[in-house]
Amino acid sequence: MQARSKALVDAVAEACLRILEKEGEDALTVNRIAEVSGATVGSIYQYFPNKESMIAAVYERLLDQESQQLFQMREQLHGLPLQAVLRQVFANMIRVELRLNRLSHGFHARYRSALHLGLWHAPQASRQEFINTTWLPLLQMHASEVQTDNLQLAAYLMGQGLREIIHSAVQDMPEQAQSSDLLDALVAMALSCIKKRGPEAAP
Repeated sequence: MQARSKALVDAVAEACLRILEKEGEDALTVNRIAEVSGATVGSIYQYFPNKESMIAAVYERLLDQESQQLFQMREQLHGLPLQAVLRQVFANMIRVELRLNRLSHGFHARYRSALHLGLWHAPQASRQEFINTTWLPLLQMHASEVQTDNLQLAAYLMGQGLREIIHSAVQDMPEQAQSSDLLDALVAMALSCIKKRGPEAAP
């Protein structure tokens, strides 16, 4: 029975994902889900009491997939210069945010805090802890390319500040978020975070 229940939930979640990606949120009705998944309307309501719970299941499924891809991407970044690492990381963040936003603009906006890919399967209790165990070690690994003495602030600005910019750009002007201009600007802002400040900084 547990296996059948899991199979039904998986089938419904997969059907919802297909409908959202190919037909849009307006097409996400129980009858359409039943048609695509092969499940009965009654069985769908047994596990998904409302439309938002269906969309939530889709996001969980999608973030599970993206978490696996993120892990693989991180493995491929070893040995690259910091600028190249930042470019790939930000490009992936933009891609994921755009995908999340396209599925359901409203859901993405309402639950942005929970839809943090880096924290999805991470053991960290807070964003600050996440930054301290991901972005800060990244800067420490590239110490020869870092000028600032305030690594903590630089890590925060990269890991949280630029993520907020990406999220806002995707919400407010998704067409610009897809351009190389945003990616170039994010990398430039990130690199400015690791430069020395004050009159002693190189011109």
